[in-house]
Amino acid sequence: MILSHNIATVLTAIFASIYCMVNVKNWSRTHVKKGLLSDIAFILLLTSFYWVPFLQTKFFTNYHVFDQDAMATQESVLAQALSFKDLFITSSQATYVFEIGLPVILMLAFSCMAIKNIQENKKEYLFFLVSGLVSVWMATKYFPWKILPHCCYIIQFPWRMMLFSSFFFAIVCSMNMTLLIQKFNGKDVFILGIICIIYVFSRYSYIPYEEHVVDVKDYGIMEISGQNNEWLPGMGRLEYLPSKAYENAFYIATREKGIVVLEGACTVQEETKMGNYWKAKIQTEQEKVTLELPYFYYPGYAVKLDGILLETFETEKGFVGITLDENEHGTLEVRYTATKIMQITKMISLISFIIFAIYVYRKR
Repeated sequence: MILSHNIATVLTAIFASIYCMVNVKNWSRTHVKKGLLSDIAFILLLTSFYWVPFLQTKFFTNYHVFDQDAMATQESVLAQALSFKDLFITSSQATYVFEIGLPVILMLAFSCMAIKNIQENKKEYLFFLVSGLVSVWMATKYFPWKILPHCCYIIQFPWRMMLFSSFFFAIVCSMNMTLLIQKFNGKDVFILGIICIIYVFSRYSYIPYEEHVVDVKDYGIMEISGQNNEWLPGMGRLEYLPSKAYENAFYIATREKGIVVLEGACTVQEETKMGNYWKAKIQTEQEKVTLELPYFYYPGYAVKLDGILLETFETEKGFVGITLDENEHGTLEVRYTATKIMQITKMISLISFIIFAIYVYRKR
């Protein structure tokens, strides 16, 4: 999950933490305490290849994704919140479907009886029912998003909470049907069968689906430099660029593809670039030289002059920069090697995965 969507991972962790807090009385049991500690340890170790470099990158320099209002604002969150109607009816012109769905609504209707009759796991039942209802509420414009702190707007789209409501309601519905089926008869089968048939036919030609793939040649992004079909580096809306690079999008679009001499005089020959590897012959003059390399300022780039590692810095435009002394010459190489922390955490995650697999196998 942490590789698929960060926000969904954070929300899942929050709900899991709330579930643990609701069952805080069970923490005193030795096996529960050991289980929690081992689970937390495995989670942190298994995912260390991601969250440790994530923190390293965050503190490495400023990236636009971490700037305030970069990902979402109060206005955008409120605009993406659902109306009451969206939970039950979807327009034929709609792009997405947010309906709870008639089958789920019917099964949830039995909750009124289930709450009275359920004997086992009643606390879990109430937790999932309340969590499902709260998730639906959070997905709508009736939730008090306006009074929440700015950090909560990272959710971007409140309708994401419908994913969690589906999960919580699935458990509630299954428990409701378990109680119902104990006294199931032919009449109940007939009635529910008729309802299902009506529902299926009502969904026919629900939302038209038209397969249409836009040719990448006809799809432009930003178009800052005035060139046709211009693409800029970065994901989505370039939010993962260094903040300085994001603020200089025109410079990125019109910049020379190779090395740029920012200060001093320097001769560059035999310049070649192959993905994450770049090299050239460098000869400086009678003064120090500041060079801007054709790579954005992310941690993990190793810059060497004749095999000697050089210190790097971030240029004013958000690129990797270096400073050379006067009368320097040799082969300048840039290679992405990842940082030591990134390399170590990958090994930690790999070893943890092997240990976890052995642990699960023995438990089985």
